[in-house]
Amino acid sequence: MIIKGRGYCCSKSGVKVSKPTIDDQKRYRKLDTRTGCLACIYFNADKEGKNWDVTKFVEEHNHPLASENDKHLLRSQRSISNTQASLLKNMTGVGIRTTDAYNFLVDEVGGVENVGFSKTDAYNFVQRERKALIDSGDAMSLSNILRERQSEDNMFSYDIQTDEMNRLISFFWIDGRSKIDYDCFGAVIIFDTTYRLNKYNLACAPFIAVNHHMQNIFVGGAFIATETIESFCWVFETFLRFVGGKQPITIFTDQDQAMAVSIERVFSNTRHRLCQWHISKKAPSKVPAFNHDRCIRSLFYNCMSKCESEVEFENSWSDMIRRGNLGENRWLQDLFKVRMKWSTAFNKERLDLGILSTQRSESANNVLHGCSKATSSLVECYLGLDKLTSSWHRSEHDEDFRCKHGSVTLKYSDCLLLKKVSKIYTRKCYSLFEQSFMDGAVGVCIVEESRLTDERILYVLQHSDIANNVKQWFVSFHPTNYDADCSCRGFQTRGILCKHILRVYNHKNVTQLPEKYILRRFAVSAKKDVYRFKTAS
Repeated sequence: MIIKGRGYCCSKSGVKVSKPTIDDQKRYRKLDTRTGCLACIYFNADKEGKNWDVTKFVEEHNHPLASENDKHLLRSQRSISNTQASLLKNMTGVGIRTTDAYNFLVDEVGGVENVGFSKTDAYNFVQRERKALIDSGDAMSLSNILRERQSEDNMFSYDIQTDEMNRLISFFWIDGRSKIDYDCFGAVIIFDTTYRLNKYNLACAPFIAVNHHMQNIFVGGAFIATETIESFCWVFETFLRFVGGKQPITIFTDQDQAMAVSIERVFSNTRHRLCQWHISKKAPSKVPAFNHDRCIRSLFYNCMSKCESEVEFENSWSDMIRRGNLGENRWLQDLFKVRMKWSTAFNKERLDLGILSTQRSESANNVLHGCSKATSSLVECYLGLDKLTSSWHRSEHDEDFRCKHGSVTLKYSDCLLLKKVSKIYTRKCYSLFEQSFMDGAVGVCIVEESRLTDERILYVLQHSDIANNVKQWFVSFHPTNYDADCSCRGFQTRGILCKHILRVYNHKNVTQLPEKYILRRFAVSAKKDVYRFKTAS
């Protein structure tokens, strides 16, 4: 029996060996990867593949052939030898970065053209090896621990993602207490994957929220092998499935494109915010003018968190671009396109608790560094994170005790409004409220008062800083039910009344906060109050 087929054809990535197929057209859909070269060989082969007869051979190419120094750029000429593979595995296994291991091999053979493969090939090889390391024994031990936790806690949930070879590549878990905490405090979430803490190089991906003591709390966690859209979607969908489909109001992450796409797909009702700390850290290297021009740098930071309106942001941004002649700066152009994700001027109606970065999650990662080593197994990493969350629970319990068995010392002991709030809020949240009250009483002046058509009073307030820069705010106040609204939208974002409204309350001798301005998530009895109000409604 004779088999007919096409032997070799030319492409941009080198010589391509083609297999016989019924539908050749499917192999030529991506024409942009080929040069249209007619160089080829046709042959006949017997069934055993032992006897080959060349029937057609075209030697001429329509393009220059790769030189000896460029052959390492051709995909067909790249391969990792057994010796090189062993060196890569051993070096990365003891904590040496893949790029450093690759550079070592390049130095050993006298250049990248002699090593036989690219840096991308090295990264792909190491990633495949790490996935293969997650052996069935380690995965089975982890599964057994998760099942045991589930038998002890009927609200405990977990899921494991495997690849086509049934190897574990990601897993997610959330316990009963975390579900309750998320229900009470999950309006604002920090999600960060910058820390990798085990021999499989899995990314630690905790979901961090803030409780009524403004402490970190754990509301779910995952370990992810590859930071792709598919992996993030799986984590977010699993998280939503286990918390009853309740989406957070705001989620903070770093600037990861795959993460951004996944959030848009899964958390459709959630406002995605980018970490300002990461942006400000990159700024000096991306915009050299920031290093020597204080005015330009100041305008940039105003755009980040000090602009009171979108109009003020646009004006400050334009002024910065004009002063620094930065119109051609690509990084700033890309940053401006996503300004709604990082500037506070575009997020005045969404609760964010005053959070501006993912550093709460990063502080958790710093603690995790002490819970796990580079050689830790999956089980050791999970137990390390579980130990960390237990310590957070203890800190919350201790602070609950202090709030219930002690009282706050008031800076204004004769102020009835502060006395009543101090009996409701936790110590930390009361201190934030009291500071807001003091800032209003000392630093904000009422410069104008006028009656509106609906019996409300409009107050114009202003504040001057050290540089004599004057800012104004507008507070609409109802003298009967004490309903108030401020142009700064401080209550809408932080959940605690702003200094401008409190300045008006102080001016009008208001001694009782309307119930609508006391978020139960800040109360000493937050968890009981949240569920009590849910039941009542």
